[in-house]
Amino acid sequence: MKVTARNWQPDNAVYPSPRTGKSPRAESDPNISSLPDPSAKKSDSNSDFRMTSSGPQNSVGELASMLARAETTMDVQLVLSKAMRALADLKMGAIASEGKDAKKYAQQVKRMEKLIKRIQKKLKHLAKEEGLEERAKKAAKKAQLEKEKQIRQELKARRKKRRREEREYALKELAADGKNALNETVSSLLSAASPSTDIASLTNAGGMISGEFSGMEMGSIDILA
Repeated sequence: MKVTARNWQPDNAVYPSPRTGKSPRAESDPNISSLPDPSAKKSDSNSDFRMTSSGPQNSVGELASMLARAETTMDVQLVLSKAMRALADLKMGAIASEGKDAKKYAQQVKRMEKLIKRIQKKLKHLAKEEGLEERAKKAAKKAQLEKEKQIRQELKARRKKRRREEREYALKELAADGKNALNETVSSLLSAASPSTDIASLTNAGGMISGEFSGMEMGSIDILA
């Protein structure tokens, strides 16, 4: 089995298995809209090797992608609401788990909490951008063209930096989801293997897949830098 940038669906690869929700609409920015859309309908013909524990409504990677697409305060608040519900689900799952599962849940909780902090940070950035937009409009009304130009240049630079950081963060979290899902699939295959199955060959195959996945360049996921 070979995992490539074309056939790997990062927004569908998560731990624990999510129930996909709708994402906010993509804005006109071509770089933002090039992120994978977690709201795209997925086939139910998944592998038989599924986790039986209940998972959050959305994964960190999905929500990070939604966050990168959100360009209004309302859209960002929607992502925040989804993240808060997902965090509550993860914490409940952690309480009901033990051993390795509890450790995995703890890692997911930590990632989700980090995402929530980034969401709150984006709300502050959007508020500052709205303030700059208002200042630019006032300067235009007063025919202060040079001042308006400076304000709009600052606004453009802020947005460009914010969007780049959001895309990079979304890519990182989508990759983490994909890696977790791949590890779970290999683990499930090994656990379900019959005594006659060559366990060593499955393990080697899993290692090859992991190597290809970790060596894949970000730019090959069809996301514009």
